[in-house]
Amino acid sequence: MNRSNLTQLRRLATMAVLTAASIVLFLVFRTPIFPAVPFLVYEAADVGLLVAGFALGPRAGLVCTAVVCLLQAPLHPEGGWFGAVMHFISSGALVGVSSVIYRRFRSRTGAYWALLAGVAAMVGAMIPANLVLTPRFYHIPTSAVVSLLGWIVAFNAVKAGINAAITAAIYKPLSRLIKGTSVETMDTAAHTR
Repeated sequence: MNRSNLTQLRRLATMAVLTAASIVLFLVFRTPIFPAVPFLVYEAADVGLLVAGFALGPRAGLVCTAVVCLLQAPLHPEGGWFGAVMHFISSGALVGVSSVIYRRFRSRTGAYWALLAGVAAMVGAMIPANLVLTPRFYHIPTSAVVSLLGWIVAFNAVKAGINAAITAAIYKPLSRLIKGTSVETMDTAAHTR
């Protein structure tokens, strides 16, 4: 196997592991944040997706996000396809914006700014998504969603903020593992030829 194929295989395997970790985090770590709106449930899937975006680039982060969201509907039927669409919009904004900025500014400070911008993008994306899609899916008046908009903004800010903070804490050690193992694998393959 040549070096290019080995690199691609390693990249796909890393994406698969981070996607699987995100699905597990989505299914296992779920809790309401605000008792007044218990249907807004925190889950930690975005941590694995942010790591994928930072380590492998925005395209890989968004591909992992799409796969997690596609698997979400059958694995967690409570939210169904609507939950999967909303998850893709929110996580796609967070992961896409964060990883695009981090790709350009690869430093600790760059990572913090990237995550902060991603949090803002997620909060911003979910306002129109909820105002437009939620009334159509649940057959409720837009005014009902408007009355919950403060909770929706607060929920998305807290959820994205927690996931961004966890990512900031764990990314460097994980990136060393991802990149270090990749180098070791390529070196081993080169020596076995």
